[in-house]
Amino acid sequence: MDQPPRGHADLLALVARYATAEGQTYSPYPGVWFWRADRPTTKRKSQALTLSLVTVVQGRKEASFGAHALTYDPLHYLLLTGESEFESTVLEASPERPYLSVCVAMPPDVVARTLIALADSDAGPVDEPVPAFVSRLDPAILGALCRLLDTVGDPAERAVLAPLIVEEIVFRLLRSEAAAVLRRAVRRGDEARIQEAMAFIRTHAAARLTVEGLARRVAMSPSHFAHRFRAVARVSPMRYVKHVRLHEARTLLLRGARASEVAGQVGYASASHFTRDFKSYFGVPPAEYARRLAAAGDGPRELQRTA
Repeated sequence: MDQPPRGHADLLALVARYATAEGQTYSPYPGVWFWRADRPTTKRKSQALTLSLVTVVQGRKEASFGAHALTYDPLHYLLLTGESEFESTVLEASPERPYLSVCVAMPPDVVARTLIALADSDAGPVDEPVPAFVSRLDPAILGALCRLLDTVGDPAERAVLAPLIVEEIVFRLLRSEAAAVLRRAVRRGDEARIQEAMAFIRTHAAARLTVEGLARRVAMSPSHFAHRFRAVARVSPMRYVKHVRLHEARTLLLRGARASEVAGQVGYASASHFTRDFKSYFGVPPAEYARRLAAAGDGPRELQRTA
């Protein structure tokens, strides 16, 4: 019987440190969360907002994309290649040996930059990327995950080292043969204009932004711009706008801004719309998120979302 790769016990201990209660537990580092189940579960609707790595450290799970199902365990990781909806089922779990996993959502700008750097130069056909794939967990990715989770509890390491480790993980994932179809999808020459659009979004996120306006700014048709943006960033243009706004909102909350003030500062005309999007992205409403951050200080900040 195959054994988990060397270093798996370290990753298991790190995940178990945070995943102390059933359901989803958010970490202090945005885009990293944990999951625990003490018993098998039926299918539940899930979604990926960007390219995401899901690594099981104990138990077994299945992700279903229509009629296509992928099973993964401590020997394998699941890579969600971009925006997608699916159903997930915990297959193996018990109170004595709960299902435990960690998910890392990759920032779209890092994904875009890495995909462009690794884009294939062959002239073969560009296949439509699959929504997800399962691949064997190798020591390099496992080691990077351990180093990432080691930074979570230290504010300085979390600010300086964690983003660098996430970039390494993205690089290693997209360099795999399984991700070749993603690399081929960005080789057609629009990369500079897509990066220009992403930079504009980051510096003007609070402005009124539309696909048409962004496309016009980089001299592309709206339909072509939207298609190429998704191929490069693995999210739609407006999803990226939302990603930037919500992460800016999170930063403002960390600096002490009131949740009631943040919506307008990051470009939302409606406070209720902002609260709905923030809860969907981070698991709890912004005011509750700020309270939990303040209560947790620099230690593990557990933000639970009902399974």
